[in-house]
Amino acid sequence: MPVPVMDGLEAEVRDYLLAEQRVLTDGQYTEAQLSEAYGKLGQIYHAHNFLTAAAACYANARQLAPQDFRWIYLLGNLALQERRNEEALAAFRLVQNLQPAYLAAWVNAGNLYLQQNRVAEAEAAFTAAVARDYACAAAHYGLGQVALTQRAYQTAVSCFERALAAAPEANRIHYALAMAQRGLGNREKAAAHLKLQGAVGVRAADPLLEALPHLARGERWHILRARRAFDAKRFAEAAAEYRLALAANPTSVTALVNLGTTLIQLGETATALERFTEALRHAPDNSAAHANLGFLLVKAQRHSDALPHFRAVLVQSPKDAEVRYQLALCLFKLNQNDEAARELEQVVTDDSAHEEALLQWVELAYQQKRYEALVTRLKQAHEQFPQRGRTAAALAFLLATVPDLKLRDGARALALAQLVYQSSDTVQHGAIVAFALAESGRCAEAANLQRRVIATAERAQQTELVKKLKGDLLVFERTDNCRPSF
Repeated sequence: MPVPVMDGLEAEVRDYLLAEQRVLTDGQYTEAQLSEAYGKLGQIYHAHNFLTAAAACYANARQLAPQDFRWIYLLGNLALQERRNEEALAAFRLVQNLQPAYLAAWVNAGNLYLQQNRVAEAEAAFTAAVARDYACAAAHYGLGQVALTQRAYQTAVSCFERALAAAPEANRIHYALAMAQRGLGNREKAAAHLKLQGAVGVRAADPLLEALPHLARGERWHILRARRAFDAKRFAEAAAEYRLALAANPTSVTALVNLGTTLIQLGETATALERFTEALRHAPDNSAAHANLGFLLVKAQRHSDALPHFRAVLVQSPKDAEVRYQLALCLFKLNQNDEAARELEQVVTDDSAHEEALLQWVELAYQQKRYEALVTRLKQAHEQFPQRGRTAAALAFLLATVPDLKLRDGARALALAQLVYQSSDTVQHGAIVAFALAESGRCAEAANLQRRVIATAERAQQTELVKKLKGDLLVFERTDNCRPSF
């Protein structure tokens, strides 16, 4: 069994771990007692982030008591933490059979299925959790995400509202509700939810994981208490715990970085900058400190100063799509559009699910007249995520209007545009249908639809948009040739 290296640990923590190891090695146990002892030591290692040793202990505990779901579940969480997703799923499925009432196994599996675009399996897992506890906010939230992917916006709204009713502190749900309301065309409701969105997510009750922080000692104990307080949105309490961790270990980079993150939530951005800078003095390559400094500098409109921090993160984590996306946005703000386009294209290559990066890249690539690459990339994205309305709309618009005429496909553009327009009924999507009709040679229909779209925009007092729509209408009214030209 692997024994963790304890060099550099606080004396209190080292003595604690050695004492717990002796409990295991010095006692005389039955198989059931030995399983429990291995499991407890694994939990203690897990609480102190010695994951390899924890996994070995859990595996021994499971071998001695194969019907005890606890060790299987904790092994699954270690696999999840290390992104071994199929192994985690296998563990969660076993737990579902051994202890069906343990909701976190269903919700964790559902979230993993959703990440893999296995929508039917995700829906089944979340539904099973709701069947066992209707008040499970995380399961309702998962069902809402499933409904969003299916563009069943009213169902999504209902699911997210149930999740919010069960966990009103989970203000991240407001963002999901905003997306669902936007899908229904309820712009005012969407805007209202966007104003209420925050960083507090929702998760299923998980007694096994929630017990781990209570097994930690020393600096780590304070850090774990701080993280629990942070997750519960008790930011002042979290900051106090991180300061206690720093009192135990003044050079703790983890405490410095997390204190900085907490101070941001408290509105103390200047002090947060100091903590991140201090963390980098102790650990110049710390990715979290660089990333947080970069995000703060962007918020302060200091895009040039943010660039080296984002680049430092990418040296160590070149696949970090969100940091590369922020780097690209900084470059765009600094009018370095060619480099911004390259970074955005890399984001989409590394994370095909990053729709924001894709659509930003579409704008820049269009300016660069990379029409063939645009059509290819958007077709691939739509094939992978056919439920995404904005991607479908962008592809429809391009197929109807791309300046390179050989890349146009009016029939496909029309089919896509009509599907998006039916689900959103927005002025912009109606205008895309008109373009697709014109590209298909159906000039009178394009003109008639455009007039209706203009009337809607006029009622909404969208003056600038009305001017553009009327200019396009002049083209559609040319019955001899109304193909869009750019």
